[in-house]
Amino acid sequence: MGSELPNRLYGEGLEPQVKKINNSCRLKLLELLREKMEPEYKEVMKDPLFSHIMVIEENGLKFSARLVHSFLCRELMTSKKYEKWFSFARTPLRFSLQEYHAVTGLNVKLEKISVVKWTDDMGFWSKMIKTNGRINLKLIKEKYLEESRSWTWVDRVRMIYLCVIMGVVMERDEKVNFPHLYMKLAMDLEKLRRYPWGLYSFDFLLKSIDKAKDKLEKKEGYLMEGFLFAFQIWIMEAIPAFGEICGRKVSSNFTGPMCGNWTGCAKCSYQDIIDLETLFPEEGILHSFMDFHKDGRVVCSDDFVRKNKKKDERVDLMLDMIQRKHDWRKHVWGVVETISSEMDEGDEESEQEEEGEESEDGSETEIGESSHGASTADGAATVFGRKKRKHADLGAASRKKKLFCDLGATPKGSIDTDMQTFLEGLVQSSLAVFGEKLSQQITDRMDKLETVVTDRLGTLESEVTQLRTALLLAEMAGKTDEKAAPSKSRVDAGPSKSKNNTAPSKKKVPTKRKR
Repeated sequence: MGSELPNRLYGEGLEPQVKKINNSCRLKLLELLREKMEPEYKEVMKDPLFSHIMVIEENGLKFSARLVHSFLCRELMTSKKYEKWFSFARTPLRFSLQEYHAVTGLNVKLEKISVVKWTDDMGFWSKMIKTNGRINLKLIKEKYLEESRSWTWVDRVRMIYLCVIMGVVMERDEKVNFPHLYMKLAMDLEKLRRYPWGLYSFDFLLKSIDKAKDKLEKKEGYLMEGFLFAFQIWIMEAIPAFGEICGRKVSSNFTGPMCGNWTGCAKCSYQDIIDLETLFPEEGILHSFMDFHKDGRVVCSDDFVRKNKKKDERVDLMLDMIQRKHDWRKHVWGVVETISSEMDEGDEESEQEEEGEESEDGSETEIGESSHGASTADGAATVFGRKKRKHADLGAASRKKKLFCDLGATPKGSIDTDMQTFLEGLVQSSLAVFGEKLSQQITDRMDKLETVVTDRLGTLESEVTQLRTALLLAEMAGKTDEKAAPSKSRVDAGPSKSKNNTAPSKKKVPTKRKR
């Protein structure tokens, strides 16, 4: 059975870890646009085209490079061009245009739109198109944001649309110039709304995922383009346990695209991911597919069917097994034979990586496992001098603690029998060794305590003996002094009446008369 199913990119437990991913998302620029051009920004927010995308910045959801990188390493390799498969707790999960649309809500319906014709209104963007001018997010931030004060209202509104497209929906590097196709679409907002941004941004994200395969083992990290926030939110929705770790839903009654209902610091370590997969219970919730109906059925709407898609019988087998509710816990995925790539990236990409690391460029960068010590008091990591995070996720630690406590009290259904036997034996032997050491420590301490008590009792007995001797001697000395000294009764009685040693009496002796 294993040879009939796709292989994993890396084996279980062998996924490489990197320090950071320089994500090209420019949510920081949206915050700057809202501050400098508030009326125009609110006007764009009223348009349902991108409002649910822009609200990601307002809700304060942060980017988790560790979670995204870990899932890139868990890819199941198929020949499908327009969908990706990943595994978690040995269960296959699909990331296709259907899931992408459920997360982003972006238009995926391909229509014929004529962009050759556009109306010249003599404004800024008309001049850029006519002169084949070049403009990018970096220039907008450094130059045109201030100069736009002299532009027309509609040109400032167009600039915000284009920044959302290049900075979030497509997530291009800030030095990549705006395609003139996008400028022409912005000249007619109705055409801009009908354009299949969901289709093209999804395809660009899949190409970025393929391109990242050669960088997954670069320990210092790598640059990645594409709407990675949509990929992260898909993980949080497909595996609700990651949603609890990375953030929380804004509303329980939310009915729009999923990307508009999440907030949180997204602080998820590699160890958290490993522990969650190891402890994942038998009844744990995993969504192999995702749609708006949530009925558990595999729904392939015509809007998500792509032309010229390749057939892969291994994927067909997975689909059939998922529909039959196959128990994946005992399945061991094969591993693709790969060679570690140490390819040097081009000079242009190196410059982009350096640019991505700068703290003031607005890109979403997350440090890896070694950054845990460099965090602020509210749990917001400080990256390269970046300011404290605006939205503090104060409940993140308690949510994570509760989740793992619940998992610890649940049977580990994802662990096979051999592994469970091994772990039980390991725990029992460890407890036996611990018991022996504890018993020896208690015995040693009791012996020491007995010696100390005996010594103290001997000392106390000696002191008591000395005290008794001193009291006895004092008593004997008192009796001797009592015998030698006159009694108090004699002193009080006065002189003795004894005839001895007394003076002669002065009584007159009578004389005889002479006759």
